[in-house]
Amino acid sequence: MSSSSQRVLAVVRRQILNGERMPGEKITEVGIAAEMDVSRTPTRTALATLAAEGLIEKRSGRGFTVRSISSADVEKSIAVRAALEALAARTMAENGMPKSAEDALLQSIAYTEKVLDADEPDPDYMDGYQEANILFHETIMYQCGNDLIAHAYERIAMLPLAALGSLAFDRTNPRRELQRLTVGHSQHIIIFDAIKKRDAARAEAMMREHSHATLNYADLFVKRIYETGGAAAETAALK
Repeated sequence: MSSSSQRVLAVVRRQILNGERMPGEKITEVGIAAEMDVSRTPTRTALATLAAEGLIEKRSGRGFTVRSISSADVEKSIAVRAALEALAARTMAENGMPKSAEDALLQSIAYTEKVLDADEPDPDYMDGYQEANILFHETIMYQCGNDLIAHAYERIAMLPLAALGSLAFDRTNPRRELQRLTVGHSQHIIIFDAIKKRDAARAEAMMREHSHATLNYADLFVKRIYETGGAAAETAALK
């Protein structure tokens, strides 16, 4: 997926999850392309991905409609994905990490580290972070040594936010996003280290924690900024 498609995907996904695009709202390829100043090709790819994730559905005519998704739907999807990802990490640690998997995981970690080394998040790097994050999660899922785990995952892949490595960037708040990505990057390093050392219990526990981050860390960061007297505009941007 191109960087433009990744950008459209991350932005529209966040808008839907934040309630900026309401259930039943019509979304068109032409409208999104004009709104985000990109061509229709990357927009088409992003909307197809959102449909596969269960966040939008195809209309009988042209375009898509935002689906009505409850927080309970999202929690259930993430809980199942987290269980499968944790099992995959444990299995890879038990079986030993294939050379191809090690190379891919190190490539992912190196890129996310480059993003975090920047003084300010670069929009192009943020797009690349999404790709690197997907690479990390898909590598563990599909190279763990047990094809049945990946097969089970494919059965739930279309559920809301069940996609491996799915992220929803808030480009209006780069400082908060940098903090969030730093936590995710650190967890990737810990998971890699646990698998490399064949510490199955640690790999499983950290991957489960990491997979739940979408739900667990948003409220944590909002609360921390609020309690430490962060700017009102920043707090509002996180709600």
